[in-house]
Amino acid sequence: MPRLVFSFICMLYFLPTLQAQDTDKLVVKPVLAMQLWSTYTIDQRLYNTDSQQYEAVDNRLNFLLHRSRIGLKGSYGTQWVYDFTGSLDFVGQDVLAGTVGGTNNGASPRFRIWNAVVQYKAFEQSEGLYFTMGYNTPQLSRESVTSPFAVNAFEKAWSQNYIRRHVTGTGPGRIVGLNIGGLTDTETTQFALNYDLGVYNPRYTDFGGNSSGTEHNVLLTYRLGIHFGDPESTKYSRGHKFNYKGQRKGITLAVSGSYEGATEVRAKNTSFGVDLLANFGAFNLAGEWMQLDRDKDQFQSTASTGFIRLGYYTEIEEKGFEPVITYCFFSGPTDQVAQSEAIALGAFSGTDNYWEFTLNYYLSSKSRLSLAYTLRNGDAGAIDPFTVNNNYFQQGGGVGAINKGDYLGLGLLFTL
Repeated sequence: MPRLVFSFICMLYFLPTLQAQDTDKLVVKPVLAMQLWSTYTIDQRLYNTDSQQYEAVDNRLNFLLHRSRIGLKGSYGTQWVYDFTGSLDFVGQDVLAGTVGGTNNGASPRFRIWNAVVQYKAFEQSEGLYFTMGYNTPQLSRESVTSPFAVNAFEKAWSQNYIRRHVTGTGPGRIVGLNIGGLTDTETTQFALNYDLGVYNPRYTDFGGNSSGTEHNVLLTYRLGIHFGDPESTKYSRGHKFNYKGQRKGITLAVSGSYEGATEVRAKNTSFGVDLLANFGAFNLAGEWMQLDRDKDQFQSTASTGFIRLGYYTEIEEKGFEPVITYCFFSGPTDQVAQSEAIALGAFSGTDNYWEFTLNYYLSSKSRLSLAYTLRNGDAGAIDPFTVNNNYFQQGGGVGAINKGDYLGLGLLFTL
């Protein structure tokens, strides 16, 4: 695996030289991004099944490669775009630290495919119709489809994890499918629309992870955004950002959701939500709320999740500074009957919320330092804490039930 990664890195930098042979057709750009963290966690607690109570673990300093991306993207001609990106995440993460995410990636880290898509622009002179096919995140929820390297908080709002796991069945949120989307004219008006309609495979877990089972339904997704004032971009994009560094004065309101009929893999799933982005000079405001529903036979479960985030960007001697405050929540059933139904459906329950206070220092357009403090809280509801399903109370890697601690974080973000 190290040889494979090294060879891939070399290819990133030698391939662009090949495009000189045919610059009118093929554009190759390397992708390289890293998110290096140092955190100090306090008041983390681990559930002792013998005493049936939570017990404190030592406070701890943790250095980790929280996220990294490496790959190739570019275009072919004027109508084709491609993105082939891998990831190397959670390397060095202590599973008893207060940070949320996958378990430690091991002494010999695992490299995985993150995005593998091809996009076709139907009309050369119009942004109105694009076809995107491949392995990627379905277009719903603002936070879920925004790169963590474009979010102006220390950490992406973890509401996106609940949404992804509910809709796709997996934390990374990647599945294979077709998305049709577009953007109306942004040159002659202060009003624009962008839309996305997707059809995807459900996550396969049956027959060795290669089928949804004998009962089958596709996953349908949609998102419609309305832009007032300056649009988020003048070209259609599957990704978004939050901080326009004082260059945008506009508001985007969007609705999005998903529908998947019953399969043998999961019960019927639906989601519906709204999101907001407002940029007025130095102020950047974003938020999202999404309802998650799941039902099968006599069981039914409903939960909601979302966030609100406010930042203020200013420049001093050509360096950018941005204080950001984020509140993120998950609210699921807390009474015993409703939680029992959630367990039967494999759905989330209890509550999980946190406040994050971040100060960003932009070293350049490609890098920033972030100092943050995160305060976490949760409610297990009426059931045994060992069985409640949410990110405040559960940690993989054989840890089991926990109470997430607060943590102080220092991070370096770098993108090529």
